[in-house]
Amino acid sequence: MAENSESLKPTKGDVYLVLALAAASVVFAILYNTTSYWPFKGPLWLICLMSVVVTLPLIWRRRFPSQMAWIQTTIFVTAQVLEVMEPGVTQIIIFMGVYAVGAWQSNRKAAFISRLLLCVGIFVYLIVSTALQFKELGDMTVLQFAAASGVSFLINIAFFGGAWLFGNRAWKQRRLLEELRSANEEVRSQERQLTSQALDLERVRIARELHDGIAHHITGVGIHAAAARRSLEKNPDKARESLKTIESSTRETVEELRALVYTLRDTDDANTAEGNTKGNPSLGDVPELIDVASRSGQQIEVHTIGQPRPLTPITEMSVYRVIQESLTNCRRYAGSHAEVDVRLRYGTANLEIEISDSRALGAHHDEPHPETEAPTKQSGLGLGIIGMRERMSALGGSLEAGPKSRGGWLVRAQIPYPRNVADAEEPAPKTKEPAPDTSTMIPTAKAEQ
Repeated sequence: MAENSESLKPTKGDVYLVLALAAASVVFAILYNTTSYWPFKGPLWLICLMSVVVTLPLIWRRRFPSQMAWIQTTIFVTAQVLEVMEPGVTQIIIFMGVYAVGAWQSNRKAAFISRLLLCVGIFVYLIVSTALQFKELGDMTVLQFAAASGVSFLINIAFFGGAWLFGNRAWKQRRLLEELRSANEEVRSQERQLTSQALDLERVRIARELHDGIAHHITGVGIHAAAARRSLEKNPDKARESLKTIESSTRETVEELRALVYTLRDTDDANTAEGNTKGNPSLGDVPELIDVASRSGQQIEVHTIGQPRPLTPITEMSVYRVIQESLTNCRRYAGSHAEVDVRLRYGTANLEIEISDSRALGAHHDEPHPETEAPTKQSGLGLGIIGMRERMSALGGSLEAGPKSRGGWLVRAQIPYPRNVADAEEPAPKTKEPAPDTSTMIPTAKAEQ
């Protein structure tokens, strides 16, 4: 496992740990010396110095674990032979040194050999020390000496064996943590890549639909241009009317191009290989869409409020996509038997589309809502709320989506009328009956299927 150089640098915690262990060892040395509980053959200042020196290498135990463990063990054994080392806290210090080899040594073979030689050296020292003590049995019997030596060996086996096992366990846990972090980064990278690809695919589809809409306008321009050319001399009034239609149609086309082209980006040709033989959908296809959604069990009511107005193919297609994606999300998150209301409000300046589902408060599925989940490309659905919002924004409109206070989900989009439709409403005679006030009308009339 490749180690991060930053993670191997000494931290404030390492400094505090070394200071605490050194201070504890010094205190124990003073207590041992004062009570004469442990025989020392050196002055107190030297014993305290040894306590500090044997602790200091722990600061660099991450970067140089084997070297620091050997330095500590050498200092400890030398001080023990000279009888200037307190035997209490220093054993914990040696334990941490051996533990660090297993936890931080990146070369596992080197870690094994280093600890093996270290333990062998310690036990050789114990055997030599025991042999020297055997010559000075004093009042102890051989059996008592053997029992005391056996206890000492067992304690050291448990001591260094525990440091070995715990060190290996810490290494495995760190490696597992690094693998989880790497996998998490890979997942996030793939998620960003898939999101970018899905957005590109959606923009390609918008470009294809834009092409079909503009082709409709250009075809009309060609027809009216031919009619104007043929009637220019014989029927100037008819030619003037055709030229006026050409002017209106070209202006409308330029506005749609300006509104949508900024959302498009270059993508691979492979992304554009998918064809659309059926053509772009319009409001005339909404009844069929509602019928298909109703077959899954949804109870859908469609209300049209206000006087319908003529819309451009691009506008109708965008409205259709908003309704399509919203119905799909209602079926997916509210259930196949949800009650859904679809409202089209024709106002004075814009068209408002509202799709809401009714369900009990807190009845949402455990799955994340499309507003918060990672966007995915689905057949014929685009990019959920992201795609709908881009469509509305491109045409100068807006889209809001979120939970309702009484339960359920609401999608509300507003899209302005094309300029030629809005202009046509301005010179309307005052004798005509005014359009109903959409802000107060009760949505009870169902749209014709």
